Amino acid sequence: MRQNPIYIRQKKENKTRIWTAVDRDRFKTVAFKVGSGDKENYVDLARELGEKYQIRYMCTDGYEVYCHYKIAQIHLQTKSETCLVESFNSSLRDMLARLNRKTKRFSKCSEMLRLSLVLFFNKALALSIYL
Repeated sequence: MRQNPIYIRQKKENKTRIWTAVDRDRFKTVAFKVGSGDKENYVDLARELGEKYQIRYMCTDGYEVYCHYKIAQIHLQTKSETCLVESFNSSLRDMLARLNRKTKRFSKCSEMLRLSLVLFFNKALALSIYL
């Protein structure tokens, strides 16, 4: 898991982060959460993942909140194992204009950000509705 910091508003005290969980075997984002970078948001996401999947190992960076709730048998904390998540984060920034920091092309509502991410991560479903 990795969190992708973005800014919804210009004020620095109002930071919103996107927490993503990526399955390496399926090369897919399996869960995400929009919220702050605190422990409670990670625990919410971890519980959701723990209910849906049996996770054998988890790779994260060294962010300290990952130690508060164990969801995997093996937990690797190393930056070298998070390249796939970083790739997904880069794709998010490239494809969704609302994640560009110096732009006025989007609604600043966090619910709209969440809905945009739902559409982004479920592109096939979204296209099947309109085609």
